[in-house]
Amino acid sequence: MSLLSDLLNHMPPNVAGAGKPPMAKRTPDRPRLVLVEPVQLPSGPYANAANATPEWRQARDQYISHVMTCRCCYAPAGRHCLIGTELRDTYDNTPMEAHS
Repeated sequence: MSLLSDLLNHMPPNVAGAGKPPMAKRTPDRPRLVLVEPVQLPSGPYANAANATPEWRQARDQYISHVMTCRCCYAPAGRHCLIGTELRDTYDNTPMEAHS
């Protein structure tokens, strides 16, 4: 017999949901996710980078290239250096779609 099989022989069997209290006994004041404001979707049915304006693609590429190489910028936390902040503002304010 192996050491692992000896250990497994002395363990109690798993019972599904054994460690969870029933739904009625769970605390009702658990935080819930709520959508605070509606999300503004792009007006066009196929708004994506493939058919975006060249200005938007250039702003996106400059921002991403900077963030990926800059040691001061950390985009997931919204932390940017001065250049990264300017590039992010340009990226955010450049329209993705050409307005006719």
